[in-house]
Amino acid sequence: MRIPPRRPSGAATGASGASAAQKAEKADKANFAETIGEKDEDEGQSDQARSALMEQLEALAAAVADGSATKEEASRKFAGMVINERFGQINKGKGAASMEEAIGNMVENDPNFVNRLHNQLRKISKS
Repeated sequence: MRIPPRRPSGAATGASGASAAQKAEKADKANFAETIGEKDEDEGQSDQARSALMEQLEALAAAVADGSATKEEASRKFAGMVINERFGQINKGKGAASMEEAIGNMVENDPNFVNRLHNQLRKISKS
């Protein structure tokens, strides 16, 4: 007795298979178009966030230049700005506050980072 070869399950056969493949292709194209539209909206929002971050950075640079903020304070504020920009306004509970405090301490106590940031802020304030 001869056993016929097995076809993979879900394999398209005949005219109905071709129409199913075409429907799937159209659905994929529609999903891709929707994805592109979402990316355009996301890019617009990220551009706004970047410009807002640059405004904050310029204000921080001005504060360092006029002496109203120390290098360490600027480093701590910079870390907070980056966290907010990257993760959005996170829940201001105990966990978020302690995380921000820990990162602020780590950044503030790194003299190499503090000096490099201070130099960059001075360059921004001169622009």
